[in-house]
Amino acid sequence: MRIVVQKFGGTSVHTRELREKAAMKVKEAHEEGFAPVVVVSAMGRKGAPYATDTLIALAQEEFPEIDARNLDLLLSCGEIISSVIMVQALRRVGLRAVALTGGQAGIITNRSFGDATVIRVEPERITKYLKDGYVAVVAGFQGVTEDGEITTLGRGGSDTTAVVLGVALQADYVDIFTDVEGVMTADPRIVPEAQILKGLTYTEAAEIVQQGAKVIHHKAMDVAREYRIPIRVRSLSDEGKGTLICDIQTLVREGLRVLSHERPVYSIAYRRGLAQFRVGFGGHPELKLRLFQALAEHGVSIDLINLFPESTAFVVDERVKEKVQTILSREGFLFEMTSPCAKVSLVGSGMADRPGVMSQVVEALRDAGIEILQTSDSHVTISCLVAEKDMEQAIRALHRKFQLDELC
Repeated sequence: MRIVVQKFGGTSVHTRELREKAAMKVKEAHEEGFAPVVVVSAMGRKGAPYATDTLIALAQEEFPEIDARNLDLLLSCGEIISSVIMVQALRRVGLRAVALTGGQAGIITNRSFGDATVIRVEPERITKYLKDGYVAVVAGFQGVTEDGEITTLGRGGSDTTAVVLGVALQADYVDIFTDVEGVMTADPRIVPEAQILKGLTYTEAAEIVQQGAKVIHHKAMDVAREYRIPIRVRSLSDEGKGTLICDIQTLVREGLRVLSHERPVYSIAYRRGLAQFRVGFGGHPELKLRLFQALAEHGVSIDLINLFPESTAFVVDERVKEKVQTILSREGFLFEMTSPCAKVSLVGSGMADRPGVMSQVVEALRDAGIEILQTSDSHVTISCLVAEKDMEQAIRALHRKFQLDELC
């Protein structure tokens, strides 16, 4: 039995027209000889009676605080509703289908409500339905503890559901349907001439995702890379197969290019909504340790860290900037903050071994009149911090400079 897991996000199932397109993708897989397993996200949007925000607001009318266990129970409802509605859409196109909660699908987690970790998957119930000719439609984003408590998997949870099911079922592919045609050289909403990257290794894709591309959640990407499950990032609106993420041997066998063997840069990713802090040590270098200890003690994650003898610079999510300001002020640090910022990252291979890449970055942004606030680099990335208002222009300038519109 050849199995394909197909994940449809909320933007792919929130209207009848889109659900019909999704159902036809499932039927197409069925006609190709696959036994499809479908994973769905919640389709409700703010204002809808079944939307998560609406349900939370209803509960908070009675009492403002919802404990973590009960909140997970509530949050799981959106995906369960989607799974039943998707079954109906599949029946309309002639397929037999059955809806399953995450627990019914065999996804066993720990008790970390709100951000549970999958311990194991018991896929026997799904396998039985597939053998009987049914499409199994699984509510994403959720699982169940050993003692039957419903849990949710945190951000990107439906992607994680799809990948762990793919691993447990030994699926041929996990298809992630998004609102773009695949993994691109840049966000096509910013760079209209962006190209589809038809094949990527797990390492290449993981780096693009880590730097901010929202085609698949990084937790799910990590699982796929560890267990070597092939991923296809696809679009409901496109007849192609999108981007295949797999190992090098499979790329070569499929006749696809290994981009990291050819070019220093093949994609540009970004992360907006950041705040930069520059902190001085006032001639007391021993304060470095106290600074990072204070941030760690308060659970603050930092990025783009540049450390100098007399000062340091780092960025945080803009949503915690007031918290960081309070910490630094209480500890007596002198600091400057710049906000809002964005991190623009070039993703490629062997940048440290190829002279001239950084000079091209500086030249492209200088010619575009964009100030670079901070940089960091590795063997496969160069990241530049810029003012958020300059982010889109920076991405377009770099895309042109490295001729990524000619990549494919």
